[in-house]
Amino acid sequence: MKTVDLVKELKEYTKNVNPDLKKYIAEHVFPEYEKNDGGHNIAHVLEVIRRSFELNDVFNLGLNENMIYAIAACHDWGKYVDHERHHLIAAQNFMNDGGMKKFFTDEERQTIKEAIEDHRSSKEDEPRSVYGKLISSADRNTTIEIVFIRSFFVAHERMPDEVIEDYLDFTIKRLSQKYSEENPENMFYEDEAYRNFIKDMRALLKKEEEFKNRYCEVNHITSRKHKVKGEPGETAYRDISGLIC
Repeated sequence: MKTVDLVKELKEYTKNVNPDLKKYIAEHVFPEYEKNDGGHNIAHVLEVIRRSFELNDVFNLGLNENMIYAIAACHDWGKYVDHERHHLIAAQNFMNDGGMKKFFTDEERQTIKEAIEDHRSSKEDEPRSVYGKLISSADRNTTIEIVFIRSFFVAHERMPDEVIEDYLDFTIKRLSQKYSEENPENMFYEDEAYRNFIKDMRALLKKEEEFKNRYCEVNHITSRKHKVKGEPGETAYRDISGLIC
């Protein structure tokens, strides 16, 4: 699906969300994502919002749309502070934000907080609510291209001096573990988009050279001999935020 189509779909899904809540989040939360690495920026958050509403619709969950929006919009808020504890930081940022209190009851805010805390794929225990299961599922990638783009932006942050050929070897090994049949992600609402993605990703991971070529093509990498920091990556991905009013 093209970026413009995704944006139209996002706007359609969220048309019933309280416009004052959307405005408040756009002004007070979204700017914070500029501090995160490129793999957890506003483009990622907008996609997680879209996927949250898509899964709510596909599985007929009938959840509170304002709560869905707030959970997805805040789930990586402050990730730049500490990657390992970002789910706890994001939840606390939400609870500490006085402006959010006028949109939700205390009970709703507690549910939102717990869902944000429970969204990490590495979490061994099940989320405490259906909202937690929804955000955990919506946070999973559903296209190979997005995995490649996001991972390269993260590499810029964490492995800038790695030679790209070595980084590609590392990435194949990491993703082979992440998407293995023996150790699947926490995906509580597995739809057709996700099933197709997993099938295609597992097939590509078995073809090392094809994987590397495609990774470089997606990120416009000109030479595998360069260091990660020497290649800008797919910068158009970061510009999706400009399409959201």
